Amino acid sequence: MKEKELLRLIQISKLYYEENKTQAEIARIMEISRPSVSNLLNKARKEGIVKIDILSYQHSNMGLSQGLCRRFNLKTCHVATSAEDLHRAAAGVLEEFLDKTKVLGLGWGYNINKMIEAMPETSSGAATHGIVCPLIGTATVPHRGYHPNELATELSHKTGFQAEYLISPAFPTTEQDQELFMNTNNYQEILERWRKTDTAIITLGSFPLVPDHGTALRFGKKLTQEKAVGSLLSYFFNLQGEQIEGDDDYAIQIPLRLLTRIKHVIGIVPPESNISALISCLRTGYIRHLVITEQSAKEVINLDESN
Repeated sequence: MKEKELLRLIQISKLYYEENKTQAEIARIMEISRPSVSNLLNKARKEGIVKIDILSYQHSNMGLSQGLCRRFNLKTCHVATSAEDLHRAAAGVLEEFLDKTKVLGLGWGYNINKMIEAMPETSSGAATHGIVCPLIGTATVPHRGYHPNELATELSHKTGFQAEYLISPAFPTTEQDQELFMNTNNYQEILERWRKTDTAIITLGSFPLVPDHGTALRFGKKLTQEKAVGSLLSYFFNLQGEQIEGDDDYAIQIPLRLLTRIKHVIGIVPPESNISALISCLRTGYIRHLVITEQSAKEVINLDESN
């Protein structure tokens, strides 16, 4: 094919497929007949200049969403087109539950922080009827994503919910220190809030973690020996979704027996997540609603099918 003819086919194809011009409009622009435009477009497809891929239903975002719901018994799944859309999508999903939420449990991490940043401010006249409280204590990490009380404050400003705080480190180093915090009035009040929590939002994490959650002190070598891959808050699970317990784990976080009673647990999947870890978290059964990127959704389904 001569260069001049190739350039003509490319120009016509761009007008039709990228600029959405009709064949009649292209005919006027190119000063040729409409049947000639049709013939040239057919030739462009035959020569491989234009390639048309039709997604099968299971690879569309709706198909991916329904596929994940069936596999992991989810109530809903929102598939974001790109990583850039993920946190806005998560904020939108959370907003859908606010009107029917009395107590909102808040997880931690970089992606929870990003989701809160993506949420719009509530109107000044909005009714404040709910409570938001952390699901885990504070970590000794500079990033505000691991300071759940700060996140609760910011989310209360965005939603109008009343913030309540857990005044405790996430990882006391001894059983005695854990008992000290768990016997405070503050912990008992938050424990009562956890019993009444009807919506929660947490991140689906991976092991090993960055930042680390003091895992060597809490678990020794058990997480490696028992092949931990996934984490929720600071609980760890193997690929089958079974919890791995540490002999010296004195973490202050919502008990799993209460997490499983929460009606709406929304899980955010970080764009860079390890896919085996995501499958591990989903197999636990704690997640009811999922927010995930299209790429991660495809990888989860492909890996789950192969296991």
